[in-house]
Amino acid sequence: MTRITLGRLAREAGLSRSSLLHYEALGLLIPSARSSAGYRLYDETQHERLRAICAYRAAGLPLTAIRGILASEGNAAAQILEAHLMGLTAEIARLKERQKVIATLLAQPSFRRRGKQRGKDAWVAMLRSAGFDETEMDSWHAAFEAESPDAHAAFLASLGLTREEVKAIRRRAKLAGNPAVSHAGS
Repeated sequence: MTRITLGRLAREAGLSRSSLLHYEALGLLIPSARSSAGYRLYDETQHERLRAICAYRAAGLPLTAIRGILASEGNAAAQILEAHLMGLTAEIARLKERQKVIATLLAQPSFRRRGKQRGKDAWVAMLRSAGFDETEMDSWHAAFEAESPDAHAAFLASLGLTREEVKAIRRRAKLAGNPAVSHAGS
């Protein structure tokens, strides 16, 4: 069985020696042996364990959760991963809400005067690059319309839209903001 040193294992994993020593201090990665000179030595089992640690880190898991997964078997490990997945889902939802708030702030007259003026195409492109799809844009318009109808109308006009386009977007926003009306009218 081939054993490698801490330095070589770190290089092969693309990590620093101090990271591996930190993992050792946390009980995540323990050397399989020591050389006669006292160097830490790792075999394939530790190498595989380090690959797993790196995969979990790439998934954004904190070291405490990784320790739990590595110490667990089957269901317990899956439950830790599922909890992390649900936490990420909740965080994504919070971030999406922040995106909507920032987009609304950018649409306010004070920011439109300071920043570069954007037409409809540029505004839609910016929202798309931020990850908004059609449904999310409709939802954003609906929230903007419900919170500040005059500011929403002024924003739409600032994009260079015709009155008819502004009316159509506002009408769609009102319907999206009131699903009962939307379904009743269908």
